[in-house]
Amino acid sequence: MDNAITVSLISPNVVRTHVGRERRSSFAVVKEGESGGEGPIVAVAENTVSARFSDTEERVSYEASGERIVIRGELGPFDKVYGLGEKALPLNRKRHRVIMWNTDAYGYATGTDPLYVSIPFFIVLRNGRAVGHFVDSPAYMSIDLGQTDFGEFTVVVDDESVDHYIIYGPSIKDVLRSYFELTGRPFLPPKWALGNQQSRYSYYPETNLLAIVDRYRRDGLPLSAVYLDIHYMDGYKIFTWDRKRFPDPKSLIDKLHEAGIRVVTIIDPGVKTSPTYPVFRSGIDGNYFCLRRNGDLFTSRVWPGLCAFPDFARDDVRNWWSSLVADFVKDGIDGVWLDMNEPAGFDYKDHTVSDDDLMHVVDGRQVPHARIHNAYALLEAEATYEGMLKARPGKRPFILSRAGYAGIHRYAAIWTGDNTSSWEHLRLQIPILLGLSLSGVPFVGADVGGFAKNTKQGRFYLDPELLIRWYEVAIFTPLLRNHTSIDSPDQEPWAWGSAYEGIIRGLLKLREELMPYIYSLAWGSHELGEPIIRPLVYEFQDDDNVHEIDDEFMLGPYVLLTPALERGSTVRRAYLPKCKWLDVRMGSEVEGGAVTTIDVPLGNPPVLVREGGVVPMMRESLIALIYPGNGEFTIYEDDGESMGEPSKLTIRQELKGSVSRIEVGKRGPDSFNTWVTLSIYTKNKPKRFLIDGSPAQYSARGSFIEATVKPGSAVELELGD
Repeated sequence: MDNAITVSLISPNVVRTHVGRERRSSFAVVKEGESGGEGPIVAVAENTVSARFSDTEERVSYEASGERIVIRGELGPFDKVYGLGEKALPLNRKRHRVIMWNTDAYGYATGTDPLYVSIPFFIVLRNGRAVGHFVDSPAYMSIDLGQTDFGEFTVVVDDESVDHYIIYGPSIKDVLRSYFELTGRPFLPPKWALGNQQSRYSYYPETNLLAIVDRYRRDGLPLSAVYLDIHYMDGYKIFTWDRKRFPDPKSLIDKLHEAGIRVVTIIDPGVKTSPTYPVFRSGIDGNYFCLRRNGDLFTSRVWPGLCAFPDFARDDVRNWWSSLVADFVKDGIDGVWLDMNEPAGFDYKDHTVSDDDLMHVVDGRQVPHARIHNAYALLEAEATYEGMLKARPGKRPFILSRAGYAGIHRYAAIWTGDNTSSWEHLRLQIPILLGLSLSGVPFVGADVGGFAKNTKQGRFYLDPELLIRWYEVAIFTPLLRNHTSIDSPDQEPWAWGSAYEGIIRGLLKLREELMPYIYSLAWGSHELGEPIIRPLVYEFQDDDNVHEIDDEFMLGPYVLLTPALERGSTVRRAYLPKCKWLDVRMGSEVEGGAVTTIDVPLGNPPVLVREGGVVPMMRESLIALIYPGNGEFTIYEDDGESMGEPSKLTIRQELKGSVSRIEVGKRGPDSFNTWVTLSIYTKNKPKRFLIDGSPAQYSARGSFIEATVKPGSAVELELGD
């Protein structure tokens, strides 16, 4: 080996091995200190590191030769592998070889690799124990998960220096929490970013945009935000407006705000190389753009023509960019949509910049682009986030990014890029989104209805059934946005007439009802490092029947979704994990631990609540749906946009025999003053019902009873036979 191995204990469950030349600063990791406490027994023998945790041992070998590092570890015959960012693959990545190289993957298909987001973090589940591996390098990387050698994983990194983290669980939840301790907490979105959003490439002029918003209002469709694609710009130049299409942007934004609608504008990294363009002149004057090895300006063609690219690896460039963002959004722009940030360039294969002559400056040293390619979008997102904070201190920024690397969760949400309007892609989005969630990116979503219609894979057509089925999935994902390409027919909710629009209206209103639950999950993700949507294996790790399931998913800990994913479906088969489930639509219980036939009528998706579940909802007032069992949930309440502390209300329930006890307790420094209506599934009339020890009144609604209580109350009921 060229250099010695250095092993450090970062925390009791995290071991870092440095391989190669001198360590450099990490773009992803925020926790650099070492732990002085207890940890695994670590042994180093030549090029092998062995870390023995309480009930498992990890042995990893390393080879470093010049500018390539190889990492090998054991892969057992019954292991499962999860994570690795955005992959158009099954949830279990085992027996696949994948590439880490952010790529403009327009119209990708199942198996296309790589895509837009590269996160070299994966979790191996072996004998009921989870161990994570994070290979911290934004350079080109291949990861072979037992495809070439059935008994090992092999990571090949085209870099001269790598940190490899071994993260012990034993649960997948534990691994993710430790990963977030390393890479930072997920950003907290403003509440409006969890609402229904409408976009297309592109809405212009402003009269067309206002007509769309007015149609939403007239038709009683919930809408929180609209997006402006590149046609709002003057000649596609970033940080500009086309004054013919949008003559008074501030007045337009004010008008939309008065209607309760937020505005998100697209920004690409490429800066048009025009001497009359102030942003370009400023970048040249400050020497903020990437250069070639010989010192010439690096350029590539993008939407406005020939463009220069900011060197986001430099602190001064990120500060410059953040000032540009702050100045641009000061008139009221609410969010920024970062596109083309792999980075994309039309002069390259797959429209993805991959030039050995392109240089960056990292820690005062010139570094070729290939060494930091995957971090370019992360660094742009960081600078954009800081710019939005400059423009509105104390308010939460919202950024949506197409590309990313480990750590992107600190600054931005991710959507799954240029998907297609096809049943294949509706099905494919679920494992992609769940894979991102297990890779530490909780705020994720996919373009509802599909974006691309004309691709190398063929032409795709959206119909009302597919659009409705897509909404049936998307209303349960963190990001809910309808978006499509410039050459697409209209696909707004009313595109196929009032009957189908009415079905979509009902789905969007269900999303609004679930907002207290979804918003609290976003807060929990920010505070605790938990995904918002989750594969079943995250919640039911000990049930081996769920380890491969990726056509169902959990919304938080309690809500299970089994969507219809095939044309013409009226029923589907789904495995329900081993516990009791409440079919909220039917008001009836379903026994888990078996494959079940579930009705999936168009527009009425199955919503199954886990035994012990607490699901807050908003109807006329705050409601908590209670399915008796053992569980708890914390409801978060605040103004939806400030960075301060929220009020919290934890509802905790316990079931012993036929007696259910429910505590509605306050938490946190601020008082939670909202009364809550408990909607408790009882099936039959309870034998007794007490609030704070005294008999109390309730109302019966089918299989549920309801009672409104104040924070701090204790409820006890004996369930009937």
